Amino acid sequence: MKPPRLLVPVVGPTLVAGVWLFRAPLQDKIRTSATLANDASNSEAVAEMIEQAADPRAALLAAWNSGKIVHREVAVSAIRRVFPNDQPLPSEFESIVLAGALDPDMNVRETALGILLERKHPALVALAAEQLKDPDQQVRLLGLNHLKAAPPTVGIPFVAALLNDPDIAVLGLSVKLIENWSAEKFGVKLADTVQVEDKTSGLQEFQPEGSAKTQAAAERAKAWWAEHQSEFPPVRLQVPAEAYSARRPLPAANFPLHTLEGKPVRLSDFRGKVVLMNFWTTWCSACVGEMPALVALQKKHGDKLVILGVSLDYVPDSHGHIGGHAAVEEQKHSEGDHDDHEVAAAALKRVHEKVARTAKARNVNYPVLLDEHNEVGGRYNGGEQPTTVIVDAQGNVRRRFVGARNLAVFEAMIAEASQQGHTSIASD
Repeated sequence: MKPPRLLVPVVGPTLVAGVWLFRAPLQDKIRTSATLANDASNSEAVAEMIEQAADPRAALLAAWNSGKIVHREVAVSAIRRVFPNDQPLPSEFESIVLAGALDPDMNVRETALGILLERKHPALVALAAEQLKDPDQQVRLLGLNHLKAAPPTVGIPFVAALLNDPDIAVLGLSVKLIENWSAEKFGVKLADTVQVEDKTSGLQEFQPEGSAKTQAAAERAKAWWAEHQSEFPPVRLQVPAEAYSARRPLPAANFPLHTLEGKPVRLSDFRGKVVLMNFWTTWCSACVGEMPALVALQKKHGDKLVILGVSLDYVPDSHGHIGGHAAVEEQKHSEGDHDDHEVAAAALKRVHEKVARTAKARNVNYPVLLDEHNEVGGRYNGGEQPTTVIVDAQGNVRRRFVGARNLAVFEAMIAEASQQGHTSIASD
């Protein structure tokens, strides 16, 4: 039976009107779904998804709960925009911030502590003090910088425990904080704790004179503390249970890449072992300077530890150059001249050879992978080098941080990869 002809002109306009009416929600849903599904979304795309969403709160939560590195980093940063400081923070978003202060990703951790500081949150001091026990000196520095808000009776006992710290920057900041709280002078300037790049290794190192001044000041601070310690009763700070209960495992994104020798490698191949991924480039002096520590780490642990050096040399830098310089054929390739396969192949070959030469010169004893299309670097936000990601035997990310570290810090992080956190801390 044919439908009445009068219905035809009615159904058509109604359908068009329906599509037009719901076009914005449909576009929003498509954009959100596509961004959340993309393992290697850049931060701009995720931020745009949250900002343009019909419900930014829901989009923020979805980005955080995706478990993806970039999405989570953008989500915790977006809390500042979605909830200005003059507005109360809803409980589910407060949970994100509290858990974020102890996050495996140091970018998330730093942002979360900043939000707690801006809001004068009562948990800030306890969470800042928690950072002081971390094996990573950069995390300890992060904690010290956020512990400034503590009263002297609380801050001094915790910071005094760092007066034997092996890191000069941590030692120097600890002395200065105790100076500020106690109104004493121990004879050190923060300028004495500034690192200078070593032209040979490319690593940031402390100058001998500055180190000596800082250590001498620390000795004077320890003498003052020994004299005045009885004036400070033991302090016990309780980290909110929610900071731990709100945390979830952060599964490491799997990937397929090839070694310089052409052997296929997937992260899932190493399940059951701790894996350290180091994102680097040949033109990053800190990356190359860090390699001896990674070589020593691999030599010590053998096949019990997997180290993967992921080179991003073929990924164009902020100037559009490949390999850290503007070779003509690389310029053409970065500008999108994909028709000339010979040019692209020549550029890739040059980068491959350059990466191989650097690895050989540094006696690298672990697999080096070439991430041609930033597929893995994008998933782990490895654009700022060196970026290191440590994955435990169960396949969860335990650490992600930017910047070079020394052998002792790497050793401590590897040992920590199977350890559990603590629910409370106390000054002794």
